[in-house]
Amino acid sequence: MAKIHKYGVRDLERDFPSNESCLNFIFEALHSRKCSCGGSYKLIKGRKQFQCGKCRFQIAPTSGTIFNKSDTPLKLWFMAVYLFSNAKSGLSAKQLERDLNVTYKTAWRILKLIRQSLTQSTRKLKGDVEMDETYFGGKGYGGKDNKYHSQNMKAKSVIIGAVERKGNIRALVSPNAKAHTIGGFLQENIEQRGTRLLTDESNRYASVAIGYDRHTVKHKIHEYARGYVHVNGIEGFWGHIKRSVQGTHKVISKKYLPFYLDGFVFHYNNRR
Repeated sequence: MAKIHKYGVRDLERDFPSNESCLNFIFEALHSRKCSCGGSYKLIKGRKQFQCGKCRFQIAPTSGTIFNKSDTPLKLWFMAVYLFSNAKSGLSAKQLERDLNVTYKTAWRILKLIRQSLTQSTRKLKGDVEMDETYFGGKGYGGKDNKYHSQNMKAKSVIIGAVERKGNIRALVSPNAKAHTIGGFLQENIEQRGTRLLTDESNRYASVAIGYDRHTVKHKIHEYARGYVHVNGIEGFWGHIKRSVQGTHKVISKKYLPFYLDGFVFHYNNRR
């Protein structure tokens, strides 16, 4: 088996030894060194701008990026991106605060901007696709005979997701788990032709999965796999998120849950 190259802290230090090297990397990723006038861009000493030596036009490479208008050194930003990329079970702001020796406010803002920049792909999933929903939120007192069960469930967030066997995953925070909402997610994210849709026995799919080659497992009779028919992949992803939140983040507000979810999807889709 060929040796897989792993990128570590020493590689990061080698590639980005200074803030200037980080700035050059951002510029070259977004712009060309050659100006349209025939001149070439060079970094202005002591500033975060590049200037053409001929027409004197200036470009600020951090403009429009998550690094824009930040006083935090770019070396620390790059280290934060590296740490986040390697933390498949999540990275808390308190942990980043300790690792970078910055304030909690700075660490929280860095992670917030990183997560907000992670958008999920719009390519439809196909092949063998598992689909399921989960409820996310804190525990509540159920009361005698589960008197407050309905109230507690309404306070939770609903997440709908689908995973392509040996492929990518798609997961979104949903307003509810009703049939028409599930149908909208299904039509938007899963290819109908050539796809085997694998779900549990929920009757909410009956009216919205028409046209799909649907196969189900019956959890009510303790059937969790029947040959290739199971939803263990997507349920494993739900379990990973909930354990990671419990162990790393402790609590996540509804306001920022979609961005944290995008982070977990990013790590899953880049697991290799």
